[in-house]
Amino acid sequence: MTKISRDVHGSFTMMDCIEALLEHNFACREPLLSEIGKMDYSEFISDQGVGRSSIRNLLVHLVNTEIYWMQTVLGDGIKTEMLKEEEFQDVNSILNQWQRVEAKTREIFKNQNEETLQYVKSVRWGNRTVSFTVAKVFIHMTTHEVHHRGLIVGLLRKLGYEPPKVDML
Repeated sequence: MTKISRDVHGSFTMMDCIEALLEHNFACREPLLSEIGKMDYSEFISDQGVGRSSIRNLLVHLVNTEIYWMQTVLGDGIKTEMLKEEEFQDVNSILNQWQRVEAKTREIFKNQNEETLQYVKSVRWGNRTVSFTVAKVFIHMTTHEVHHRGLIVGLLRKLGYEPPKVDML
């Protein structure tokens, strides 16, 4: 269990909030992928009409998103090649990749503090530069995963599977 500290005013710190979101996401991955692993391959890759079309593609999108934000933006700044959906033929290959990415995310977060969360990062998207704090990167990445996990849970139910409980409380 994560130890939640409080600042001098008795409030939760930004670090506490981000850590809670990260740990929740990390804890949801394996049970969710375990249920997805019960699907046959055709269900796994079939176009479900939402998001990135298939459950596999949604999962690869989540891994790619974490790679981009953690390794390219907050990590060493070296542009990382994005994973291709067709490279992943089963859930275990996605889980193995995601565990490696998670280790890097944990390492990057471990090196943060309340001050570094306020640092401003900038990226070029097309012909514009977008700037945001490190805290906002973590919040965006974690809530993005929550959103897509909700889509996947809905798709699992639609396909007749019983997804694991993924609520934070």
